[in-house]
Amino acid sequence: MRALLDILKQLQPSDIDWLLTSGPETRVSAGAVIVREGTHPDTLYVVLQGLLGVRVASLGEAALLTLGPGEIVGETSLIHDGPSAETVFAVDDSLLLAIARATLDVRLEEDPAFAARVYRSLAVAFNGHLREIERACGHMLHGRAAVESAVQGRWEPMARAVDELKQALEETDQVARESSGEIPAELQADIRRRFRELWLFLNEQIGEGAPGPPVVKKEIGARVKRELLPYILLTDVAERFYSKPRGYAGDFLTIEMIYRDTAAGSGRIGPLIDRCFLDLPATSAVRNRRPLLAGEIGQTLSARGGEPARVTSLACGPAEEIFDAYASMPDPSKLLTTLIDIDLQALAFVGDKRDRLKLKRHMTLVNANLVYLARGRQQVALQDQDLVYSVGLIDYFADSFVVALLGYVFDILRPGGKVILGNFHPRNPSRAVLDHVLDWRLIHRTEEDMHRLFQASRFGRPCTRIRFEAEGINLFAECVKPA
Repeated sequence: MRALLDILKQLQPSDIDWLLTSGPETRVSAGAVIVREGTHPDTLYVVLQGLLGVRVASLGEAALLTLGPGEIVGETSLIHDGPSAETVFAVDDSLLLAIARATLDVRLEEDPAFAARVYRSLAVAFNGHLREIERACGHMLHGRAAVESAVQGRWEPMARAVDELKQALEETDQVARESSGEIPAELQADIRRRFRELWLFLNEQIGEGAPGPPVVKKEIGARVKRELLPYILLTDVAERFYSKPRGYAGDFLTIEMIYRDTAAGSGRIGPLIDRCFLDLPATSAVRNRRPLLAGEIGQTLSARGGEPARVTSLACGPAEEIFDAYASMPDPSKLLTTLIDIDLQALAFVGDKRDRLKLKRHMTLVNANLVYLARGRQQVALQDQDLVYSVGLIDYFADSFVVALLGYVFDILRPGGKVILGNFHPRNPSRAVLDHVLDWRLIHRTEEDMHRLFQASRFGRPCTRIRFEAEGINLFAECVKPA
């Protein structure tokens, strides 16, 4: 695709003005899918900020081309009525102008001359789009033979490990079938051990620190996923990790299921496989953060010396740590909490529990977009907070958003108040299975990364403290606002 003004050079200035004022601005996070291959787009997008990528399923996960500010997405929906031939996704946090197909159709119907100019210009865009993809495919196919050769040498030991696990699963299923579904404890322990060993081996072979070009690692990971996907689909929690019914793996219900820690699934071995995914170091780390945060809330209360403490959770999810804190208190009026989330279903879930426990006077639920809050485009009346925290949020966002979010937090903290941000550390031994098998890609950050982000923010200094949960892979960076 070309730049917008080049593509639409046959349009009159009034046409361009109409297009640029006919839809809302939409912010999307890095990794979000804008147009999915095989679907019928109903929106035309203009990239205002950020970067989008284009990929085709049959050619792997690599971006064939990237689209920057001024370029358009979804023009195929106007050229023909067939499904999209590619997936368009956000490479970085991006700002898009979204023009609904229905809105554009009305104008096209009302003004034939405008329609002719738009269709002619979009045909140019569509043609340029195809040429760029063809050029990218040519480069990709040219190097395919070399990639296949490199993959084959490294795939054999991985294939043996996967085949041994699959054979063990088949034997376990046979035992369960012959014993009315019962799986002996020693056999369950063996399967769990085999899964742990496979994840460690996968991380060793294609993890972030493993040698080899990324394209080779991606191909090996894709092969492992294809081999294990039928087993993942037998599970309850792991299948949700993979399918992402709410658009990302760590939604409120997924986190609640991890907290619940109850394996389930289909068939005789589905629950056992589910247990293996619930045993991942990453999922264990998620469970560990609940008591850690409940303890931080308790310490905040103690520090207030009997005065009410104000605590805000950003991207609150199921907020179980807050309910844990209330459950340990003789007087819930001493804790005033604000829970912010963009997901109305998450807030409804929390609200139901809040009301059952008669905590409505003490807990305020806010539906807000944290990207807009961080950028000053949305306001929530908060001030003098004693503790503001977020876990499971910034792992999805680039540094620029984290710095902006810290600026927002700085403004709503009281002097002496504290912020805590959770983030996965690069030493996460589950990273390869998250990235390549479950398509659960997170941004991992080191202690140095967190110090740098706080230094660049309104706090203007490194973290006051960094601590880890029991697995040692989910860090919690803290900083106190100067009194």
